[in-house]
Amino acid sequence: MTLSAQSLTKRYGAALGYAAVRGASLDVGRGEFISIVGRSGSGKSTLMAMLGALTKPTEGRLLLDGIDVWTLSETERATFRARQVGFVFQFPSLLSNLTAADNVAVPALLGRTMPAEEAYARAHDLLARVGLADRAEAYPDGMSGGEQRRVAVARALINAPPLLLADEPTSDLDEDTETDIIDLLEDLQRRDAFGFVLVTHDLRLAAHAQRSFEMRQGALAARELPQQSAPRRSVTPPSVQAATVAPARASIRLGESLWRGVRILLPAAAVILAAILVADFGVEKYQTMRLRERAASQAALQHLALNQLRGDVQSVTDLGEGRYELTTYLQNVGGEPIYVMTPQMRAYVQVASLWQEVPMTAAEENAIGVTKIDGQQTYRYHFDARVRDFAQLLPNYMHVRFSGSMLVSPSSVPNGDVFERKDNYYVYLKPFDVADEVVLRRMRFSGKPPVLPPH
Repeated sequence: MTLSAQSLTKRYGAALGYAAVRGASLDVGRGEFISIVGRSGSGKSTLMAMLGALTKPTEGRLLLDGIDVWTLSETERATFRARQVGFVFQFPSLLSNLTAADNVAVPALLGRTMPAEEAYARAHDLLARVGLADRAEAYPDGMSGGEQRRVAVARALINAPPLLLADEPTSDLDEDTETDIIDLLEDLQRRDAFGFVLVTHDLRLAAHAQRSFEMRQGALAARELPQQSAPRRSVTPPSVQAATVAPARASIRLGESLWRGVRILLPAAAVILAAILVADFGVEKYQTMRLRERAASQAALQHLALNQLRGDVQSVTDLGEGRYELTTYLQNVGGEPIYVMTPQMRAYVQVASLWQEVPMTAAEENAIGVTKIDGQQTYRYHFDARVRDFAQLLPNYMHVRFSGSMLVSPSSVPNGDVFERKDNYYVYLKPFDVADEVVLRRMRFSGKPPVLPPH
């Protein structure tokens, strides 16, 4: 299996629009481990969505063993996503009313890749391989964050895909658990020889890969993996060079009185030159220190906003007549205070390969302004999703995207220490005008068809 991305570009908006990804090319073969790093908003997640055929590129081609994925029918692309690619997203997004074994088996049951008995047998085997043999019947709310992430890894591998895409799979975990999950993914990748693409902002984790790339403002470029850095070259400042040449000029005898003047002025000039060099050295040290402090401050702020603040969809409730209620939450999983400006949320329904925005308003009780997140804070929104020609990536389900943005700061009155965090949540939602009986004839759900989890 070889997946080849050729000059992928993704633009949003009319005409030329905003290019989230620009001309990205990448080949992934079976058994390869590739990492992609980059700042928040650099286009990493958009590139991953295109690699997994979740988002159609504006330009470029995605080839699987030489076949352009976007020339396939929608049913064939759904088969590609189900059988060729496994996804591990930023949050585990497990169905809370299903056990660990049920959650792992769901992709096989929905995709009909194997009989139910075989799906559950493989689910139990995968849970054993990720160290959760004794937790198969546990529910997500009774599991730790690391255990939930292991279930998500097993779920991504249920259909034995030749390619695994992992988008910031450990961003909300502590360092020890983060290392355990990456070690687990590496071990599974070595044993099963599937292609593995890891998106991470952690350079330490990215260094585990065989090849590494960096996203900058939508452009993908190869980067060298860490190695012993070359010794720094010493460059002599012009002022020092002048000091070296000066004595030679002073030795030219132009007359006795001039020589006496030179002997008097030379020590003073040396003192002045030394003072200039010391001052220049001090300014350089100060500027270097300030740059390091600023970089450390930005890194700490980014870590606070992305790693210590967990956000996800809590529920989507059908209000009838095509209206729904979305409840999201933010949770402070660290010990530091976190202040958040009320998140701005927008809703979209996928129509063919495009996203159609639908009306969404915040519920009246949403906190307005800056809120201190101590534990968990919920936000509610109402949206109208009466869209007829929606894309059916899953039979009879709408593919819905919620895009949110918020300002995060460690201070109640920020002074430059503000980070803009952007989140995208995707759910599969049963339309209001499709009867439950229609869905249940196609899917193996017990009871009312659920809202499928964020992904």
